[in-house]
Amino acid sequence: MKTTHILKIFVLVLLSFTLTTLQAQKRDKHHNGRNEPNYRYRDLPHWGYKYKAIPKGTFIFPYSGVNYHYHAGVYYRPHGNTYVVVRAPLGVRVRTLPAGNVHFVIGGRRYFYYYGTYYVKSVDDSEYITVEPPVGAVVDALPDGYKKVTIENNTYYEFEGTYYKAFIDEKGEVLYEVVSVN
Repeated sequence: MKTTHILKIFVLVLLSFTLTTLQAQKRDKHHNGRNEPNYRYRDLPHWGYKYKAIPKGTFIFPYSGVNYHYHAGVYYRPHGNTYVVVRAPLGVRVRTLPAGNVHFVIGGRRYFYYYGTYYVKSVDDSEYITVEPPVGAVVDALPDGYKKVTIENNTYYEFEGTYYKAFIDEKGEVLYEVVSVN
């Protein structure tokens, strides 16, 4: 009887140690846990999905007869009794950019990027204006909703009419460059 009890305890301790060891394994350093182009935005509302409610504190702005809603870098368009996460209309102005935006310079102009939306500063530097993606822009992630396409044996990621080509930089990180805009 004591032997059976001791054997059960030994097995439980061994299982506990094994599970702890499995959970403590490190992620792949090369991709820092990234498996898909949308890794950075996977916790945000999904692009193109319908939501019955949107976050409190959204900023409402009319554009072409539609009352869009903006919250923390995400744009919503009313659709019946729901709201759909959409691309920001071009020319929209916001006072602040969401945390986690990335910036880069192309042709002497500074751009900002977050969740599929590109911005430039207004002339008086008081606002940020949504613009078309500039060819040559390099970003570290794409929103959910991209499509993987193959053209002449090359893989591209198409998102809202913009084509991105993946490449690995000198640090071994996967980045996405805008190669074409429709």
